[in-house]
Amino acid sequence: MKKSIRARGFAPALSVLALAVTASVQAQVLEVNPVVVSATRMAQPLSDVLSSVSVITRQEIEKSPAQSLVDLLQGEPGIEYGRNGGPGSQTSIFLRGQASNDLVVLVDGVRTQTDGGGFLTMTDMPLAQIERIEILRGNAGALYGEAAVGGVINIYTRQQKGEPSAYGFASYGSKNTAEINAGFGGVQSDYKFDVNAGRKDSKGFSAMDPAQSARVNPDRDGYSSEYMAAKLDKRIDADLNIGFRFRTHTSDVDYDAKTNPDYSNSLPTDVHRSLKKTDATGVYARRQMSDAWTSTLDFSNAVTSYEEFKNGAGNGRYNSQQNALHWGNSYQIDATAAASFGADLINDKHEEFSKFMLDRRTTAGFVGLTKKLDKLTLQANARRDLISIDHRDASGVNNLHPNASSSLLGVGYQLNNTWKLTATNSSGFRAPSATEISNNSNLTQEKFKSNEVGAIYASVETVARVAYFQTNTTNAIDWFQDAGGHWNVMNAGEVENKGIETSLRSNWMGNSVKLSAVKQDPVNVSGAYPLGRRAKRYGSVDISRNLANYEVGAKLYASSARPNFNEVNSDMLAGYSLWSFYASRKVNDSWTARVKLENAFNRHYELAGGYNTPGRGIFATLSYQAK
Repeated sequence: MKKSIRARGFAPALSVLALAVTASVQAQVLEVNPVVVSATRMAQPLSDVLSSVSVITRQEIEKSPAQSLVDLLQGEPGIEYGRNGGPGSQTSIFLRGQASNDLVVLVDGVRTQTDGGGFLTMTDMPLAQIERIEILRGNAGALYGEAAVGGVINIYTRQQKGEPSAYGFASYGSKNTAEINAGFGGVQSDYKFDVNAGRKDSKGFSAMDPAQSARVNPDRDGYSSEYMAAKLDKRIDADLNIGFRFRTHTSDVDYDAKTNPDYSNSLPTDVHRSLKKTDATGVYARRQMSDAWTSTLDFSNAVTSYEEFKNGAGNGRYNSQQNALHWGNSYQIDATAAASFGADLINDKHEEFSKFMLDRRTTAGFVGLTKKLDKLTLQANARRDLISIDHRDASGVNNLHPNASSSLLGVGYQLNNTWKLTATNSSGFRAPSATEISNNSNLTQEKFKSNEVGAIYASVETVARVAYFQTNTTNAIDWFQDAGGHWNVMNAGEVENKGIETSLRSNWMGNSVKLSAVKQDPVNVSGAYPLGRRAKRYGSVDISRNLANYEVGAKLYASSARPNFNEVNSDMLAGYSLWSFYASRKVNDSWTARVKLENAFNRHYELAGGYNTPGRGIFATLSYQAK
């Protein structure tokens, strides 16, 4: 990585800010106590929520130096990730120290697809399409079912407010990274709508370090994506709304392949490429059944296709499809009590060509209750998932029924006007994935028990939380390499993570401040080794303020050393810290100029052993929001 920034790299950024020399900046303050839905499936102020939740608003997304969804999430309490190269490449998110397939991602409240390994397919969702993100940490199986044991990431897509208006931006920066986006939306009579589209391209960098293998192609591994989204909500009458939504995203990624003994025929001239396309469509009806009761029926269909190429020839294909029907209800019993209840029907189909086919059907029912009794707040949730899995491969057909019940009990006690104590106890599970069953048809589901106690401080300008958490996993599923270098999967016994987590959102002395700090101990108890790619200590601080007609800010993220693999005596990934800076200024009422500098001191670090990460990068953006 180069140790300095060339003058020509600054030119686009400086020229954008030059447009704003005579403009004034509009004061921006952090929304410290936003309303959240994910923790109970009902709207609550952040300070009232018993479980640990954090929020990323559209304002924070726009000023963030992050170039991808996972870069944006990095630094939020409880979140770490590993990535095999640059944006668009294989990415794993570890929430509360849990495995990357022990996590659920929702988009507009709808559960998104996973791939054959149970891993997320939404890690490269364009930031331009996101309005806000809620991150629910800890075991949420009683609300969201299978795999929601690390927590839930709930993404809400863009929706303009007020009169219909146009918006968009153009961005350019390091590694010839360019993005353009345009949208139009708002409220017109009985309609709410939004439509946006964009494209992003980057020359990238070599995904793997050639110094670690003579067979790695040292060329740049680029990335491009095209995306479009549309949503429409129609008010039929005072009690009924119907809606439609659609998203499509295509990505084209160059990558480097591993060169361990299983890939002994790799050459330094090999070119690897992957194409991924996701289409998601949904329709819903929301009816106000009475003054107290709201009911929503939602159907969604999502299709993902993934194809790999080596030197231009097809090297592997994977398809998945998900149909999901969700019936959700909220009922305000009285001024102190509210209930939620409903059902989910989900059908997932996975096919990895010439390897396996899997059909998984889930039928689930759930119920929840929150109640206030003077200074006490109580929460109870329960869910039952009935799962039927048919798996077919060359060895025959396997039928599995990993049914399970999940629960959550929570209590909060308001000590005074600013301090509240909280405690939760919860259970959850994860069923084996298609790839895992293909390797070992005798696997049983993972089971989880979690406990959390904490304290919340809430004032007009600050919301802060400190929590102690502990999660125990039995029948943990993990992969192990045998003496011949081949990987096999099995139930690996007991896994545990416990630790202390601190978070803060504050407007302090003219500064907008976000802070997080985590100390944890993720370990395989049965094997007596720490879990791979999860640090014992990590955290971030993000501070911004208005200064001389600019909004300026800085973010520091730091992580301690981490094992590279889930094994005894794993090689270690060194600890690191990253500084990023950003600045913006209003050109006029509609135009804003922004400059973002990531990894300002060009630190070399690894998120996965042998894979490169972005060096210093500077990016300039000119955005438009019609007034």
